[in-house]
Amino acid sequence: MSVTRFRPTPFWQAVPAGVSLIELLVTIAIIAVLAAIALPSYSYTIRGNRISTQTNEFLGAINFARNESITRSRGVTICAADTTGAVPTACGSAAAWSTGWMVFIDDTAVSAAAPPVAIDGANVLRTWVGNPKNVVTVAGGQSFIRFNPRGMASSSPAPAVSFTLKPISDCSNQQQRVIAVNSLGRSSATKVDCS
Repeated sequence: MSVTRFRPTPFWQAVPAGVSLIELLVTIAIIAVLAAIALPSYSYTIRGNRISTQTNEFLGAINFARNESITRSRGVTICAADTTGAVPTACGSAAAWSTGWMVFIDDTAVSAAAPPVAIDGANVLRTWVGNPKNVVTVAGGQSFIRFNPRGMASSSPAPAVSFTLKPISDCSNQQQRVIAVNSLGRSSATKVDCS
């Protein structure tokens, strides 16, 4: 009697097996559950990054204005920009900080005087556009901060200015920032709980 031995097919010659419909549906369901769990966390991260970026831009603009006033030995002002035109050439109201801000040379004699309504384009040093997904509010209704040639800040009506920056919607945990500028011209940002 002869014995037949079973010889397995080598893996390189194996016949590919298909995926059943049930296996495919289970895989899709697992991917959907994982995506539903990850999406809120991803949105939170995106909002946090937007806030961090705009905070850094805003602090950079304040420091730029202060440094330019010292370097040029002239008055330099940062103000909420009126963004009705392509390039801002005028200061806006205190409510306009969210849309953008600009830094310009300002030789106004009285430090508490309101900034000029129309600004010569040659005096505008730099402009920034705000993020429409964030909102910037200022305590006390200041629409500008003026730096004297020594880099000290003055604003009207208060000597120190405090800004609040947060997402326009769905603010959670510590996504809100408080940006403070003291009378010496120094600025800082602090994370605070959303209100």
